[in-house]
Amino acid sequence: MTHTRIKICGITNMEDARLAVELGADALGFIFVPDTPRFVQDFGLIASILSSIPPFVTAVAVCSSTAQVPDLSLFQAVQIYSPISSSIPQGMKLIRAVRVKDEGSLNEIASILQHDHPHTLLLDAYHAGALGGTGATFNWGLATRVIDTFHTPIILAGGLTPDNVALAVSTVRPFAVDVSSGVERAPGKKDPARLRDFIANVRAVR
Repeated sequence: MTHTRIKICGITNMEDARLAVELGADALGFIFVPDTPRFVQDFGLIASILSSIPPFVTAVAVCSSTAQVPDLSLFQAVQIYSPISSSIPQGMKLIRAVRVKDEGSLNEIASILQHDHPHTLLLDAYHAGALGGTGATFNWGLATRVIDTFHTPIILAGGLTPDNVALAVSTVRPFAVDVSSGVERAPGKKDPARLRDFIANVRAVR
C-alpha cells in the first residue's frame, strides 16, 4: 500500500501547527468560512503560521468561496465546498469537498469531476446545517464505490478519531485522511495525545 497522507484541519494557533508538523502531518488546513468554530479572523496570525511551515508540508485554504481567503497565493492547495466560480492561481491544487449523503451523491461527484476537474476529492459526512467538522461519519462503502467507479484519489474525512482511523484506512484505502474535531480538546484547540495517537494509528496500517 502507498503511504496514506494526513491532513490536520482547523488549525487556529502556532502551537498546534508546530506539533502537527513535528508528529508527521503532511498537510495543515486553515478554515476561512465565517461563523464556524475554527474560523480564524486574524489573517496576520495565519500568515505567521504559514511562514513557519517547513517544505513538503502542504498549506490548505478551506473555504466555501475563494473570495473568503485574503491571500490565496500563500497556500499550495484550496479546499472548496461549492462549484468554482473564479480562477485559482496557476499551480495551485484544487480539492473539491463533497458531503456524502447516500448513493445519490455519486451522481453529484460525477458532475463535479466533469465540470470542476479537481486534483482530488474530499469526502465528508453530510449535515444539513454545517459544511464539515461535525464529528459524524458516513457509509465508508460509498467511499470505496467512489474510488472504484471514478478511479480518482480521495481524502477521507468525517468523524475520524484515533479510535477508528486505522479501520477507516484499512477499509477504504484512501489517498489521505482528514481530521479536525476528532483530535481536539475544544473547538479550534488540538489535544496533543489524540493528535499523536491519530497519526501513529494511520502510520501503523499496512
